[in-house]
Amino acid sequence: MGKRLIFIIFIFLLSAAVYAQETPYKHIVYSFINQNADSLHFFGNAQNDFNNVCKNLNQLILKGKGQIRVLHIGDSHIQADFFSGRLRENLQRFALGIQGSRGFIFPYNVAATNNPDNYKVKYTGKWQHCRNIQNLNGCELGIAGISVTTTDSNASIQIILNNRNYPFQDFNKVKIFHNTGDTVFKVKLMEDKIINGEYNSLGYTSFTSDAHFDTLNLFFQKTDSLQKNFALYGIELDNDDPGIICSAVGVNGAEVSSFLKCSLLEAQLKILNPEWIIVSLGTNDAYGKNFDPVVFENHYQQLIQRIKHALPHSFILLTTPADSYRKKRYPNPDMMLAKRAILNIAGQNECAVWDLYQIMGGFMSMKKWQKLGLAANDRIHFSKAGYELQGDLLFNAFLKAYDRFIEKSW
Repeated sequence: MGKRLIFIIFIFLLSAAVYAQETPYKHIVYSFINQNADSLHFFGNAQNDFNNVCKNLNQLILKGKGQIRVLHIGDSHIQADFFSGRLRENLQRFALGIQGSRGFIFPYNVAATNNPDNYKVKYTGKWQHCRNIQNLNGCELGIAGISVTTTDSNASIQIILNNRNYPFQDFNKVKIFHNTGDTVFKVKLMEDKIINGEYNSLGYTSFTSDAHFDTLNLFFQKTDSLQKNFALYGIELDNDDPGIICSAVGVNGAEVSSFLKCSLLEAQLKILNPEWIIVSLGTNDAYGKNFDPVVFENHYQQLIQRIKHALPHSFILLTTPADSYRKKRYPNPDMMLAKRAILNIAGQNECAVWDLYQIMGGFMSMKKWQKLGLAANDRIHFSKAGYELQGDLLFNAFLKAYDRFIEKSW
């Protein structure tokens, strides 16, 4: 059989796998949405980086092999996980057999802030929190931009996955990212029996079990008189199943410069090793009247360079901030300046851009979203439905680019 015929059969099978039931594209009903603008814009080598993701996706769909890891970094628009959660659902469901594990999470409730609704968090003991929007006062932060620390060796944390939206999600591999040194408590898992982890000097303890779980029970043990505390930077829940793992980290109020404070960012990026990174920042930077686009662009440049230094071959997608209002009633033209800066950054660093600002309708469009219940009364944040609409729009933009990849491969 000739190579061309084999390739034609390959594409036919791929198309059949993806479109077996209905088109995976999400139907968008709102007339004010600029659906023609709903696409990924590639700069420089970003197209090749995206093509690598598509090649791995083909292997995943056709052969059931491999995993694709996506990491979404942002602010309050991301912390609640409505936007990222909808994107995760779409990516994991548009073809059979590609639902992956939950990926990297943080127990936000322990830090006295809002938690995504797709996993519950219970905890005991006293904890102090540190966020990248504050003066760090000596605490270290990683990719989550937030940490919790306890000096109570009797403290515990329980994570319960919500299987309502993810009925087949479980894990048998766990990484606990934490501080290092002789003064740190040992972390263990309590299931049917105590599971001891394997400490890695890179800054995490890993656990592997023959059994699969949807609940994680962490407790901390003082095994030496020198041990005084435990600082948690995040948790990765994983398994060996083929699929797409879509993690999201966000901090309410975060600016681009907030993530520049995270000294462990690059090290943890290398460990998580996502093939696709989405950066959604800029809303808080451009909210104030003294917004300086030059300073903003400089900070953004530093962040992207740090990401690229850690993961030089990953596909990086930057999203522009949404239209918003100051103090609920004053339209904010500086979001356009932030958008232009992001386009400049993408061009200089060979990234891709998804232009939410233009897609949602541009200047003063937030008012239309609010009138239809898609945005909050502060005209900065969105409702759950509004964030889910963004997840559908980004997914459609991804599919358009993926379809073009398939057509060119033909």
